[in-house]
Formats: sequence, C-alpha cells, structure tokens
Amino acid sequence: MTKDTCIICGVETPYTADTHIDIRIGYIEGAGQLCKNCYSVGTDRSHTAIPNYFFENTPNDMDLGAKVRHFYYEQKKPS
Repeated sequence: MTKDTCIICGVETPYTADTHIDIRIGYIEGAGQLCKNCYSVGTDRSHTAIPNYFFENTPNDMDLGAKVRHFYYEQKKPS
C-alpha cells in the first residue's frame, strides 16, 4: 500500500491510508497528514493558559473574548 504524503510539502510520510489516525503523529482532522518537519514547524507556538473560571462564569461569547484578550495583554506587561 502506498504511503500518505504531507499535505504541505508533499514528502512521503511513514503512514498508509489504513493507519488509524489515533496512532499517527502529525495528522490533522479535516486536512490530512503532515510530515515530521512540517508538523514540528507548524506546532512551534507559544501558548497562554486561560483559567477555567473564565469559561464557567461568562455565558456570552463576546464578553468571553474580551476577557481573554484582556488577560493576554495583562500577562504580557513587563513586571
């Protein structure tokens, strides 16, 4: 069986079409398989952890977005 290719660069990956997605590395549901390099580059991001109470205590999505953005900028301020 032929190997899947990376959806970004076209390089052959170690996975075939019958390899279940739960055991693949670099598979993006709705898009397809990434090679090790494209997956590593694409996942090299910084993250911000948002407290659960933001979601639990804010029923309106617009208000939630404002809270998250405010929290993000508060975290970036120099101490």
